[in-house]
Amino acid sequence: MPEREARGPNWQRALFDEYYHYVYAIVYRALLGRGTAEDVEECVADVFAQIILRYDTISPESLRAYIGTTARHKAINAGKALAVRDKHTVPLEETPLPDLPSPEDVEAHAEKADTAAILLREILALGEPDATILIQKYYYDCTSQEIADHLQMTPTAVRTRCRRALARLRSKLTALGIDAT
Repeated sequence: MPEREARGPNWQRALFDEYYHYVYAIVYRALLGRGTAEDVEECVADVFAQIILRYDTISPESLRAYIGTTARHKAINAGKALAVRDKHTVPLEETPLPDLPSPEDVEAHAEKADTAAILLREILALGEPDATILIQKYYYDCTSQEIADHLQMTPTAVRTRCRRALARLRSKLTALGIDAT
């Protein structure tokens, strides 16, 4: 993706080209049975509009996650708006899926995004400080010392809480049918 300082005049097009299929798959799946192909395209356009407006505030490491989350939230909101309007639509199941040539498996990425959302929800359900410890350790790759300094704990306490939180998280994920190995 274009570096913020070195962006050329076509950086928005490059962003769109790189992430269009990913966003389309997420929106399509969320609106399945609730909207038309035009509704999907409109929602995809809304997603890219928001991403472009906030591009400078998004860290490069979390760009893909931000795009996926934005697409999901916009699609959920669009689905709610469609339900409120109770508009007569042709179901997406009857609309042929456009050819989405992609070097990556979009469906697999959508499944990973769903699993990641469940994982984040379950981590946050662990409560504090366990959720912060796991996120800092595994998402931001912080050391036990760095986390301890941030939370005003000892590194030993951080490691102990981390180990126990992981055990609880594995148990919750296994109960949900998610392989937690």
